Amino acid sequence: MRADELLRHYQRGERDFRGVNLRGIYLRDVRLQGVNLSCADLRGASLMSVDFTGANLHRADLSRSFLIHANLSRTNLTQANLTKAFLILANLHQSCLTEANLSQANLTKANLFKVTGFAEAFLDQTILTRASLPPRSHHLSIGENCGRSEV
Repeated sequence: MRADELLRHYQRGERDFRGVNLRGIYLRDVRLQGVNLSCADLRGASLMSVDFTGANLHRADLSRSFLIHANLSRTNLTQANLTKAFLILANLHQSCLTEANLSQANLTKANLFKVTGFAEAFLDQTILTRASLPPRSHHLSIGENCGRSEV
């Protein structure tokens, strides 16, 4: 699916794009609030400043994607692949990262406050420079408020 097609369907009120192929898509400064992109292929996508508030990205492949300054607040990223993704200045406030793969991802200055499932995320060689991390008691809780989505 191309970027213009996705936006046209979204503007018509469609929100369910499960499993869609958006590999390498370019979107900037658009709103995709509440969108369901579970199991979607977003590898290498450029999604800078995209507003994904309340989105479902459960098991989505966002490896090598650019989510710089993206709003991922209250987003379900359970089991998402964010390997080598750029999440610089991204807002992940109240998102769920249970079993998300953030290996080698760059979360410089990202907002991770009140993130759930952080202790279960894969953080091998993840860059967290100046990121606002969840309080210790919060990120150690197991799956709290994550609400796993079935596909």
